[in-house]
Amino acid sequence: MSDILHDNLLLPSPLQPIKLADNLSVLVKRDDLIHPVISGNKWRKLKYNLDYILSNALDHVITFGGPFSNHIHALAGACQLLRIRCTAIIRGEIDLHNPTLRFCTDAGMELISVSRSAYRLKEQDPGIKEILKSYHPACIIPEGGANELAMRGVAEITDELEDTLGDAPDYIVLSAGTGCTAAGLLLSDTLKSKVIVIPALKSNHLYPEILSMSKHKNKDLLFVNTDYHFGGYAKWNENLVKFITEFESSTAIPLDQVYNGKAMYGLCDLISRKYFEDGARIVYLHTGGLQGKAGMEYRNTKINS
Repeated sequence: MSDILHDNLLLPSPLQPIKLADNLSVLVKRDDLIHPVISGNKWRKLKYNLDYILSNALDHVITFGGPFSNHIHALAGACQLLRIRCTAIIRGEIDLHNPTLRFCTDAGMELISVSRSAYRLKEQDPGIKEILKSYHPACIIPEGGANELAMRGVAEITDELEDTLGDAPDYIVLSAGTGCTAAGLLLSDTLKSKVIVIPALKSNHLYPEILSMSKHKNKDLLFVNTDYHFGGYAKWNENLVKFITEFESSTAIPLDQVYNGKAMYGLCDLISRKYFEDGARIVYLHTGGLQGKAGMEYRNTKINS
């Protein structure tokens, strides 16, 4: 990996204790602090993808994302630092007042708008096929950065935890979109912790999709709780926003409303329901995505204007 990115890395990411119950040890693994631009699971997922691009002297990368995507934001920042040409195929309208897309264009990323129906088909859509063909041999990274190289980067978290704690925690709790981060944890040869996944989207398909990505490795350690999606992907309500505000005030740990706010809300609720056994050690994996907070403010401004 280029020294340009290594110069600003904070690894291993810190473990910050928080008081959520007298009978439990809860630590937040602050992957949101790994890098000022490429934070959280996006660093983990891009690490080996960027290594591949650099080692193969590729000069162009193409990816997919929604208009507020953490992935395209992180990739745009990484490619700007590494001076790699990058293109993102965006679902729906391109609004350059949107802070995510504005950051991406300012970083030099080319944005191509496609319809929602075409986007659902990704590389199988005829129009998108033509776009990708015209840019061959660019490196294609899937939506959310979800591929085998990404999962390889995530799998390193378990070794970091054991090195820092001296032993594996009883539980690792995290949010999920594509499920790639959870699958990466399951693929680790050193995983001993139960992995509790709290999806950010309304879906009953994530559990089998994670198992498929992880090739059913460590399947007995995977638990998916779908009770805290707050209506679906990128949806939230005043109750969630209030929780995030109070949590940030008491811990000084920022949360976004799309992923980590929901997952931390879920963890706190599970604790209140006595889900965990006395004395359990829980690590909450903060997956970053804090650039999405500006997106929430922008969307609220549009709705109220």
